[in-house]
This record gives sequence, structure tokens and C-alpha cells, in this order.
Amino acid sequence: MTPEGKAALDKIRQTRGYTLPVHDYLAELDPEMLRRYGDLATYTLFGEAEGRPMDLKTRFLVLVGVTTAVKGDSEGVEWAAIRAIENGATWKEVYEAAFMAALPAGIPAFEASCHHFDRMKEGKGRVDLKVPDENVNT
Repeated sequence: MTPEGKAALDKIRQTRGYTLPVHDYLAELDPEMLRRYGDLATYTLFGEAEGRPMDLKTRFLVLVGVTTAVKGDSEGVEWAAIRAIENGATWKEVYEAAFMAALPAGIPAFEASCHHFDRMKEGKGRVDLKVPDENVNT
């Protein structure tokens, strides 16, 4: 891997706390594309709240619903759920965000996310981020 690819991966890992296989592939294929993709995702997800209509909690709840609707991978659903909780959401809000995807995507999509949430609550999730204790069972 080139130094540019490693630098782009390191920057994403620093912001998100982990990287996905797609990041590794882009680091090898085109480090500049990975850097630009990483910058866009970082701004979209974590950009300053001032002047934006949605706060971080809401952005991550939307991401829970979207990831559920597109039947995203477990890391995406888990990561969005944990980030929503870290920014003040409760598990009930996370469940509702995922349930909103059931109308366009079907109950199986919601059910799959619930399985990921159950594993997370048991400490068996694929994303290793801390969830504030006060939000674990609410």
C-alpha cells in the first residue's frame, strides 16, 4: 500500500473508529478517491451542526433507517446505532428509526437490524464502540 493510501485509511479510522473493506480496496485502487470519499463522508456525517437543519443524533438516526432500508451490512447498522446513542438517542429511538424502514423495505429488513441490535446489547456486535450505560436498556 502506498503512503497516501495508508494516510487516507488512518484519517478515516481516526474519525470513525474503524474502517470497512471498501476503504481498504479504495486505498489500494486509488488513494485520492479514498481521501475524497472519506472527506465527503466525514463532512456529511460529522460536519459542524451550526447552520445545518439536523443535529448529530438525528443524522445518525436517519442513517439507521437508511442502512436498514438498503439492507446494509451489520457494521453499518451497528455503527449508525451506536453513534446515534453516543449523541443522545435511546434504544427506543434507534428501533423506531429502523422500523421506519419496514414500510419501504419490508419487515425482514427491520428484523435483520433488530438481530444486529440484540447482538450489540449482548456485547457481541461487530463494531466495538462504547454505548453510554444510561442508554443501554432504554
